Order: sequence, then structure tokens, then C-alpha cells
Amino acid sequence: MRIIVITLLLAFAFGTAAAMPLQGSDENTTVVLFGASRTPLEDENAAQEILKVDVGLVGAENATYQLMDADNNIYMPGLYKSLSSGKQTVYFLTTKDSLFKLINVTPSGGKPIYINWWVTPKGSNDNMVIRYYGIADWLVNSDEQAVVVQVRVQNSGTQNLYVSPENFTLLDQWGWPYRPTLGFDPEIVGPQNGTSRVLLGFTGVSPVSRPAALAYDYMTPSQIIIEFEKDYVPLSDAVVYGTDTNASAATVESVPAVALPAENQAEPTQAVQTSANETAETKKSSIKDTLAASKERLAAARADLDQKTPDTSETASTPNNASDSSSSISA
Repeated sequence: MRIIVITLLLAFAFGTAAAMPLQGSDENTTVVLFGASRTPLEDENAAQEILKVDVGLVGAENATYQLMDADNNIYMPGLYKSLSSGKQTVYFLTTKDSLFKLINVTPSGGKPIYINWWVTPKGSNDNMVIRYYGIADWLVNSDEQAVVVQVRVQNSGTQNLYVSPENFTLLDQWGWPYRPTLGFDPEIVGPQNGTSRVLLGFTGVSPVSRPAALAYDYMTPSQIIIEFEKDYVPLSDAVVYGTDTNASAATVESVPAVALPAENQAEPTQAVQTSANETAETKKSSIKDTLAASKERLAAARADLDQKTPDTSETASTPNNASDSSSSISA
């Protein structure tokens, strides 16, 4: 049991992209956003996905949340889970591939705290721009992790550009490289054109590794490296609010909260308004359920990979349902 508990704590610790923490506070409470990751629904044609936000509260036991996307739609959390560390994992059911710009956190008995969201990190050389849209899925068990990330490649040069999953490398916090084992079909991108937002899958990642950077043409003279902790910075007020608005006067369209499908809950959760005090037996049961669910999803992913690449080293193709975005936040 102790090994299982340690494994789950590692999963919670590494369960979000290694972004630079965002922080906001009032006279009584401090809110810290440590990162966020997305999880697809079981239906591959679904127009929605689960966004999990890792939140720390200091000076308050609980809070309510509102998440605003680039089109000024607001999402209410469907579920959340309080961790024994004092953190909260807040679950939103959002439109697939949405870009976000603001989160409003209102501590219990306190005033709203507005925090600008992260920019979408990018890196470039003389011929291209790589934009990293974050983690699109994350599977973990006691033996390994599987990490799926979403990227876009823009050809800023004057010649055709051949883009393949093999161009990419995922680096952990110690600089250890992982090559993709799942990905998109290679394509030729013409000058001043770009790919759609495509997916890259990395399996066999050590359970103690934390994704820290994504590289293109790693260890070559033209390599591009996006370092998550350095390149994840908050959006500017001008992007979030515009030149004539401010946090307290933002006009938005509300999106009703929707309960997350039970079959897609990789982690046990609670209703948003329920008490954060759980019994020891409930926590033990939750840990067992979480680990079992993670193992099942990872085993399924491995089986799918084996079917797509039997006895070969070729990269399997992952269906790409992600659409490109022309939002100013992604430019």
C-alpha cells in the first residue's frame, strides 16, 4: 500500500505541465496555479475535453472558479478533488482545443482574484516557428508514463519544409531525451504555411521523469528548444482585457457547468460544493481506483501502439482532430 500511495503522489505532482506558477492574492488569500493538462473524452468525435488545473490556496480552505477562454466564454468547474497536501485539482469540461486567457478565483468569504492565463510557448529559428499547446493526455502507472503533447509548425522560410514526428524530442527535468512513439503523418509544409495542431505521443517515460522541454531537431545546429518553466509566462493585460477594459469590468458569455462523464474520470472526484474533508477509507479507495484506471488506460495505449507498429520502428499515425486557431493569444 505504501508503494501505491507514493506512486499516486508522484502522479499528482507530475500531473500538470511544468509551467511557471501563476499567482494572485488579496489581503487574506493567495492563489497559485501550478499548471494544467487536458484529457480527451472516450468518444474521439467529442467536441469537448477535460481540463485539469492544479491549484494551491493559502489563507482559505476552498474557493469557486470561473475560467475564461479566448472568445470570452466562461466555464464553470464540473468537479474538483482536494488533495492532502492542501492543493486542489479543479476539473473543467471545455470546448476541445480551447485557448484560455483568464481565471477568476473567489476564496470562501473573500473577494474575486483575477489571474491572467499562460501564453502559448513558442520557439523559432531562421526557417520555422514551433508552438507548443500543452499536454493533451497523460497516462501513468507504477512502471511508466505515456505523455501526449500538441504542437504546430509554421514554415517562415522560403523553401518547402518536411515535418515528421521524428523531428521532435521530449526532455525531462534532467535533460534525458525521449523520442515519439506515436504521432501525425509526415507532411511537406510550403513557405509561409503551417501544419494544423498535431499530436505527439511519448511512451516508456520513467515514472519519476517530469516533462521539462520539447525540442525540434535536437542536437543539431538549427535545434529549437521550448523550455516549459522559462517559456510559460502570463499573458499581458493588453491581450486579456484589451486597452479599454479591466479585470473588474470584463464582459463575458457564461457556459453552463456540465458534469463530467463518469467513464472518463481518470481520477475520483467530488462535486464542487461538497466538503473537502474526506475519510481515510475514502482516500484509500480513491487511490486504488485511480491506480487501476491509470493502468488500464496505459495498457490500452500500449496495445494500440503494438497493433499500429508490429515488429517495425516506423512511427504510427495518430488521428488528428485538432483544429488550428487564429486567436490573437496563439499568434
